[in-house]
Amino acid sequence: MDGKMYQWLSALVRDKPDQATSRALTQLGRQVQAHYGCGHISKNRLLFSAEDKRRLRQLVLDEVGLDPFLVERLPESRLQMAHYHGNEKLAAKPASAGHLLLNSADGMLRINGVQIALHPKSILSAGLLCLNSSIETVEHKTLVVIENLAIMQLCHTWPLPLLDQQSLWIYRGDHKSGATAHACRDFVERFGADKTVIVFSDMDPMGLQIALTMPHADYWLGPEQMAWRSCLQSKLANREGFDVQAGALAYLQQLSDQLTLTRVLHELLMCFRQERSSYRQEHMYSQRVGLALFSVTR
Repeated sequence: MDGKMYQWLSALVRDKPDQATSRALTQLGRQVQAHYGCGHISKNRLLFSAEDKRRLRQLVLDEVGLDPFLVERLPESRLQMAHYHGNEKLAAKPASAGHLLLNSADGMLRINGVQIALHPKSILSAGLLCLNSSIETVEHKTLVVIENLAIMQLCHTWPLPLLDQQSLWIYRGDHKSGATAHACRDFVERFGADKTVIVFSDMDPMGLQIALTMPHADYWLGPEQMAWRSCLQSKLANREGFDVQAGALAYLQQLSDQLTLTRVLHELLMCFRQERSSYRQEHMYSQRVGLALFSVTR
């Protein structure tokens, strides 16, 4: 049993409960038939009688403590799922869903009308992991979205050309750290409209695409223009696997063809095409590359 199977079963038992129902012979349907011993195959279709559906409804209720006729989806959080089942991991969303990783350039978070000290001088930290839904107000004037987790801990020690030194750093998220890209995007969507939004990413097509698609983004932060070629040509530049950037390159080229890409970012796109390499944030830090803000809007 998982979220997809539960939802499939719920749709089945709710569909004309007093009549037989036919379903496509999918892998998921086969799994339901094998697991619960209900239904049969006829003319390359799965058929469930009214009695099959009544039995499935009771079996699922006994298994997870939820009636699939009344509840269409499993609870989203593991804490909610724990009320019904011994395996809280059956929840529709992973434990990390909705979490943000936040840091602040001056070591002070200003959210929900309070100031939260992060004590950067006492312990090196990537910031505070918190629920996006728990944040109601943001008192910072500048939001900085960071692509790579390793950079988050440098928030207090790497002087950047930002518009203020009380900026709020938000980790873009991944599938491992606990902070998610969806939560980051939702956070910026909710609070970025009246703030300066900066995206600090790797210097590569994907990084630039992040900046151009981030809600309310004003600037991309990257190496100074005079350093682009030297960075992309250096021995530290990443050339292996550049083909995975093809989708992002196509996106940037489309914007350029539509004349919606700024002149400066069009020049960066040309550099990418010619050098076919990337320069990562970690190397910008280790080599003390000068950084600058580039507008992402015309």
